[in-house]
Amino acid sequence: MSTLGVVFVAEFGRRIRSRAFLVGTILGAASLLLIATIPSFLGNALSNASKRVVLVGDPALTVPAASLLARDFDVVATLPQLDAPPTPAFLDAHRKAAAVAILRRDATGLRVVAYTRDPSSFRSVFGRDLAPIQVALATGAPVERVAAHLRVPVDVRDVEGRFADVASADAAKGVAYVFVMLLYLAILLNAQQIMTSVAEEKTSRIAELLVATIDPSQLLAAKILATAATAFIQLAVWVATGILAGSAAATTFSSNQSSAPSIGVLDVGAVQIVAFVAFFTVGFAQYGVLYAAAASLINRTEDLGSVAAPLVVPVIAGILLAQFGLQFPNSPQMAIVSFIPLVSPFVMFTREVVSNVPLWQLALSLAINVATAVALAYLAGKVYRVGLLLYGRSPSLKQIAATLRT
Repeated sequence: MSTLGVVFVAEFGRRIRSRAFLVGTILGAASLLLIATIPSFLGNALSNASKRVVLVGDPALTVPAASLLARDFDVVATLPQLDAPPTPAFLDAHRKAAAVAILRRDATGLRVVAYTRDPSSFRSVFGRDLAPIQVALATGAPVERVAAHLRVPVDVRDVEGRFADVASADAAKGVAYVFVMLLYLAILLNAQQIMTSVAEEKTSRIAELLVATIDPSQLLAAKILATAATAFIQLAVWVATGILAGSAAATTFSSNQSSAPSIGVLDVGAVQIVAFVAFFTVGFAQYGVLYAAAASLINRTEDLGSVAAPLVVPVIAGILLAQFGLQFPNSPQMAIVSFIPLVSPFVMFTREVVSNVPLWQLALSLAINVATAVALAYLAGKVYRVGLLLYGRSPSLKQIAATLRT
């Protein structure tokens, strides 16, 4: 077996048996389980509680109002009048209602005074549902006829033919967001593990023994490959857990016929999976060599934070730009950003999930990122080779530049 293979096997075995890897994998899977199941268990109860209302007023108003509100609210009681303003105790006595709406007619038409637990999320939907009564009072037409004319059926279709309906498009955005966050966590956490490993080897003087017997470039490559392999295993566990939990939650959701939110099934195609693996690989390679090179320049583990901080900036930028990519995947600005190394692994993958990205753009972005990873590996290898054996003080920028020119 080659030197690279020996170091890879040893590094991979050490990492996959480490407590940090096991704990991180289990906690990540447990988090996805909670994300998938909590909305199904709690969403229905919370959603129903926030939609319970009590109507007060003339039956000529409350009866049609109850019919109109039925699509968005649960009218738990209708009363002709109240002796005093409603209190929280009054709401609790009426099936823990969220609001009391007092309806009356004045010179301008329908007038509603609402006493609610959460004023911020009540007025717009409630007023929209009661709009037919306002029009009926102004025109004299029956409320049912007005309501029928106010409903405008809108059939939204995707011009690219990518999605069958709005729900499919929203689901694709959810899938893209989940995978981008997994990409962010996998790259950031595992790249920092590389940095910590390199820093520990240097500060403990183990690096001297390693460099004496192993080529530093092969040592760096083996570390990155081993960390990438464990990251893939971790991601596979997380994604499998998310798919299974999402499927179970979706089944429960549909069987209960509830309006509670659900994470749904992570429905992705082969192209999206290949794109995710490809951009994860090049993104991890880019950040891995940068973190390793930066760690080789420190002399104390306490300096890791200050060295790692600048390297987190492009990761955060990639996450933020990916959010714009979800909303505007085909804009010229997002197309340009998806070719920029370090951030394009996040942006281009997001664009591919939510839109039809031309194949040439995918190929060009991947080629640029691969070329960048190779160039960064070459330059980082030089810094890594010198930095591992440099003790006492951190090198200056002039020394680093001279090392890169050699």
